[in-house]
Amino acid sequence: MERELEEMRHQMAILKEKLDKQHIVNDRLIRQSMRKNVVNINRRYLVVSILCLMMIPYGYWAFVMLNGMSMAFWVATSVLMLIAFIYTYYTGRHLRSDRLLDEDLVEAQNKVARAKKLDHDWLKFGIPMVVVWLAFFCYECYRLYEGSDAKMIVAIGIICGLFGAVIGLKMHFKTQENYQDILDQIEEIQSE
Repeated sequence: MERELEEMRHQMAILKEKLDKQHIVNDRLIRQSMRKNVVNINRRYLVVSILCLMMIPYGYWAFVMLNGMSMAFWVATSVLMLIAFIYTYYTGRHLRSDRLLDEDLVEAQNKVARAKKLDHDWLKFGIPMVVVWLAFFCYECYRLYEGSDAKMIVAIGIICGLFGAVIGLKMHFKTQENYQDILDQIEEIQSE
């Protein structure tokens, strides 16, 4: 009886060791997956930031030099691009930390949830500002061109704007999905 009890204790110790190893491997895999999502979000933010900054000199060339639009339109476009750059940089500031997912998961969860909310809240500012910018673009076109030329350029601008909106919203929803995946994975680790 004593021997059987000792054998059971030994088997329980082996089982516990195997479960601990499996838990460590599981935890490592989940953290790797979270890091992949963070890298995807950071990459997206980097692309947006670069495009915003590149749009300032390009906008001057395309709108002012090439098409003769007003400096006010270029300044408004540049201010909008700077605001988008600053907001993107501010939203992703915590995600750029190499130690984000190695630290306390509750703190990481709070940082990711805050970044997700900031990213989502951008639409409340971004969409109305793009509509105002598009109206300013239409005004500039009608000011510079006559009749059918103005209508054609405005139509092209609106089509390009819609195309950009589709791409932007697709990127936004993918980013939101990545944020949610990170939050779900943190929740999974905490529940274990």
